[in-house]
Amino acid sequence: MQSEFAKGLLDPNLPTPEGVVGPGGRPAGKRYDVYRNNVVVSLTEALASAYPVIQTIVGKEFFTAMAGVFVRKHPPESPLMIYYGGDFPKFLTKFQPAIHLGYLPDVARVELARCQAYHATDASPCAPEKLANLNGNKLYDARIVLHPSIDIVRSRYPVFSIWRYNSTNDKSPIGEAREITMISRPASEVVMQNPTAGAATFVESLMTDPLGVATDKAKGVQPDFDLAGNLTALLSAGLIADIQQREM
Repeated sequence: MQSEFAKGLLDPNLPTPEGVVGPGGRPAGKRYDVYRNNVVVSLTEALASAYPVIQTIVGKEFFTAMAGVFVRKHPPESPLMIYYGGDFPKFLTKFQPAIHLGYLPDVARVELARCQAYHATDASPCAPEKLANLNGNKLYDARIVLHPSIDIVRSRYPVFSIWRYNSTNDKSPIGEAREITMISRPASEVVMQNPTAGAATFVESLMTDPLGVATDKAKGVQPDFDLAGNLTALLSAGLIADIQQREM
């Protein structure tokens, strides 16, 4: 009965499960329908809270209808609503009524990264002295531990500009060039940046590689990559949690 009850909440075509009765023991179909509607409304609101820019782009009415399709195909896997909607960007890649908005899934990826950054583990910034004490081979072999909230979203669309235009007072014209978005939360607020290809490659590589390798990869895509400038920027922004030297 529990399985039928849960399944019926997200499928309006299913009948009220047997055994669902009111206080007087009478069938409670209307009560169940109200509850069923409230569940869908609550999940739709959770989705709108996680993806406000998507709602702004397509409009509230369209978003509500689209969310209704999503929530019925993707029931929550956790009782914590902060984790709901992780499959939404992938869902948008195949949602035919919005397929002409090719950039929409990538904008959703940016919004998902914002949610994940907001709830990421806190980390204290590294002391600048740790970086100042590195040189030569020590610098090349050092491991840079980045803040847990950092994420990079690459797109063939200008998604950073689209996000900015639809969520801030900055209404600068949106170009056509592909853009990279870096999302982080070094303190209490989520920070959005549009890094160069070299800076993005550098950050992505630092997640798995030592500093020297990350630098080489960055220069491979951007020959004029400024190592000192980028390290200083990450350090100043509080995005370096630790610097670990290889044990000799």
